[in-house]
Amino acid sequence: MRKDKIKEFDIHFKFIPEIKAGANFTTATGQVIPNLELTDAPLPPRAYAFCSDTAYHEPILSQIQGIDLLYHEATFTKEFEERAALTLHSTAEQAALMAKKAGVKRLLLGHFSAKYPILSPLLSEARAVFGASDLGVEGKVFGV
Repeated sequence: MRKDKIKEFDIHFKFIPEIKAGANFTTATGQVIPNLELTDAPLPPRAYAFCSDTAYHEPILSQIQGIDLLYHEATFTKEFEERAALTLHSTAEQAALMAKKAGVKRLLLGHFSAKYPILSPLLSEARAVFGASDLGVEGKVFGV
């Protein structure tokens, strides 16, 4: 709903839901104002998925296809892939593979093992497969 049009045509708030739903507006003088003149195109829908405390699991690819932001655990680097499988966790490389195969726009890594006081190896590993990868660390904010 365009605020300038609300003011210009003195549109009472009770009509706004109808206009947002696609209705035209008729002024007190009988002038019909087309909906397209009163509204802007809606923002495209956005999607986010959270895959944490989980093993690499390709069957979910169809559910996360094309989303804007994927949070996926990256507990280990690929050198500990066997350990990741045994403990039902994922590596940074596996998280990046999920993002790449699902065609997501951005990957956020998290759920890191305490064995990594420095997280850059996890990020480097993910970015080698999927460049749009970031670390989900406390206090950092990401838009969707």
